[in-house]
Amino acid sequence: MSSSAGRLYRILSFDRVVQIFEKEQLHLAHPSSWDDPYEVRLKHNQSHQIFGQCWCTKGVSDAMWRIYSPNHLGVRISTSTKLLRQQVATVARERGYTLRMESVRYESQYKINKEIAALRGDLQQHFEVQRAMDALFLKREAFDHEAEFRVLLRAPEANRKTVLEGIKIPINPHRLIDSVLLDPRAPPELVAAFTYYLQQKIGFKKRVARSVLYKSTDPYVVEGE
Repeated sequence: MSSSAGRLYRILSFDRVVQIFEKEQLHLAHPSSWDDPYEVRLKHNQSHQIFGQCWCTKGVSDAMWRIYSPNHLGVRISTSTKLLRQQVATVARERGYTLRMESVRYESQYKINKEIAALRGDLQQHFEVQRAMDALFLKREAFDHEAEFRVLLRAPEANRKTVLEGIKIPINPHRLIDSVLLDPRAPPELVAAFTYYLQQKIGFKKRVARSVLYKSTDPYVVEGE
């Protein structure tokens, strides 16, 4: 699996983006809270200690805007694998967490079943949490529009309450996030208000704009009969 995805993107609600800047934290959820039941197909005695966050490697995606910004008020933050790794790896070292960051591989359901079964057999012979994390970098082809890059952390101190709440890690959002893009369907008034808040209240100095995905272009006119 490739560990280098280059550019990374997440579409969130505006209030969640504000929380990242104000609290200077990233939230990592337990995979059991994700929609796909295959995320927790492989169970082991450290399953409750693994938390993740998903990013997208596609900068322009109609599907992602429609899924994650259904009310047309979503905000896309962007970073790079290098910037993200720098911040997360520091926390992992300080807290004694196990870290994995890689692109998700999309396969047929048949192939995934086969690979998970083989992985289970290997782990029964010799358990390694890094090897167990392999299962969370496999997804069915039906989800390949997500083009995911995942950050996984194993938090040894996690308990049942932690599984429900997830974990939060400190980051510097002004260093991590290098641009903010608003939904291409957002009303101009909201774009102006969000831009003002991010730049004047939050103090974000980098690019803030509205996506031009649905911006009309000059038509090609066919003249004559």
